[in-house]
Amino acid sequence: MKRIIVLSLIGLVANALVAADSSPSEKVTKAATQVGDKMNYSWATTTLEADGSPGRLGTIQGKAEKGGVTCLSFSVGDLPVQVCMQGQKGTAKAMEGWQTFDEIAQAGGTAAAVVRYLRSYKAPVTETVILAGKVKEFKEADGAITGELKEDAVKELLLFGTRQREGQESPKTTEAKGAVKFWIKEGALTKFEIKISGKVAAGDRESTINRTTTVEIKDVGTTKMDVPAEAKAKLT
Repeated sequence: MKRIIVLSLIGLVANALVAADSSPSEKVTKAATQVGDKMNYSWATTTLEADGSPGRLGTIQGKAEKGGVTCLSFSVGDLPVQVCMQGQKGTAKAMEGWQTFDEIAQAGGTAAAVVRYLRSYKAPVTETVILAGKVKEFKEADGAITGELKEDAVKELLLFGTRQREGQESPKTTEAKGAVKFWIKEGALTKFEIKISGKVAAGDRESTINRTTTVEIKDVGTTKMDVPAEAKAKLT
C-alpha cells in the first residue's frame, strides 16, 4: 500500500513539473490544438476601430469541422454573405446563387477584394498557432497570456487587405505596434484578442489604424455543420 501511495505521489509531482516547465507559448499552442482536435467548433470575430466603428465585414460567424469544410457568414454593407471553403477551394453566396471564388473575383472591385481576403483567411486554431510564433515574449497575468507582437508581424496585419493600385509602389507602414492576448480554460483556448496600431501610406494617401480584433470560440465538439448541397457541389 505504501509503495502504491509513493508511486502515486511521484506521478503527481512529475505531472506538476511538466506543467510548470511548459512555456506560455507552448500553453497557447496546446490550447489551440486541443480545440482543433475536436470534430468541430464555432467562433465569432468582431473588429473595432479606434472610433468604435465595426470592421468592414461586421461580425464574422464561423464554423469548422476537422479535416473538412469551414463556413463563414458576415455582411458587406447590408448584404449578407455566406461562404464555404475546403482546402484551396471556396464558394460564396450573396445576391445570387453559390459561385466559386474564381467566378466572383472576375467582377473586380469590392467582390475581388473580399475574395482576396477569404483566400488568405485563417480559422482561429491555425491563426493562434501562427500568432504564437510571432510574439517577442509572453507574460501570464490575470488569467490570460499576453505578448507583444514582432514588428514584421504587425506590419503584415496592418497591410492585410490593402490594395495596391497598378503603377503604385507597395504600401509602407510606420509606427507599427501590436499585442495579443489569449484566454485558456481547462487547457482549451476560449478567446483571443489582437490589438494593432500604426500608419499605412499608399500612394499620396496615409491612414492611421488603431484596431482591436476579438475572437471568441464556442460549441467545441457540438457545432452543427449544415453545408448546402449547392455549396458542396462547388467545392468538389
